[in-house]
Amino acid sequence: MGRTMPINADRIRKLMDHGLTEYQARVYLTLLDLGTATASQVTPHARVPRTRIYATMSQLHEKGLVEIIPETPLRYKAVPFANFVAKSAEELRDRAGGLEKNLDAIAKEFAVVGQTTPEERGRFEAIYGRRNVRERLIKMYEQTEKSWIGIGTTRSPGRVMRGFGDYITAKTANGVRFRYAFPVTPDNLKDVDRLGKYAEIRSVDFYVPMYMHVSDAREFIMSHPIPDDDSFYRGDDICIWTDDRALAEAVSNIMGRVWEGGKGVDLGP
Repeated sequence: MGRTMPINADRIRKLMDHGLTEYQARVYLTLLDLGTATASQVTPHARVPRTRIYATMSQLHEKGLVEIIPETPLRYKAVPFANFVAKSAEELRDRAGGLEKNLDAIAKEFAVVGQTTPEERGRFEAIYGRRNVRERLIKMYEQTEKSWIGIGTTRSPGRVMRGFGDYITAKTANGVRFRYAFPVTPDNLKDVDRLGKYAEIRSVDFYVPMYMHVSDAREFIMSHPIPDDDSFYRGDDICIWTDDRALAEAVSNIMGRVWEGGKGVDLGP
């Protein structure tokens, strides 16, 4: 009784679609045709190198496609491919069920942070030049709704009141609380007195060559005035600004401790 050729490109491709390699497909198709056979009997039909035949048989056995008959020499028997497909389908169903049960946990653990929480991370900007820094401060004063806290240099009281006094007086009338801490000296006491009519001012006995402000524990700005003078526009100031909520809240709390540790200032009538 004649046999049809068990190996052709179409059948090999279909088996490879199910995860078999070309060698595994050739050996399996040969076994389907022979029924049971030794490795040496399979080799010439499958056209698989003799050095690879035993490894390929072992791989097919691991997949559940070949039974090993413990005879001398070993004989191999093909398992119906439908059994393999049914087992694969069952494993896929089990895996799909497990994934569905853990879907919520997986979604939370591997959420796309860049799409789900961009506001929580906030933005950061480096700002150069006093004019640009002043424009950012104006926006912050305009948007303040509840509280403002600032720490500055000896020059800050004059710059704050002359540059942003209109915003401060209007916001104070609407219930916004302003707090500032500066090194209060005889040279800036007049400016401190003017600002003190609208803000709570404390004197600190340390000097830092920069000023920091936090608006509503929501926006934070830190700037190095270069030079530290009274000009509103001319200066090579270097500034960092962020609306990162966590950072703004943390800095606000630290500045609040500094303000609380400052000394009260005797203001004029």
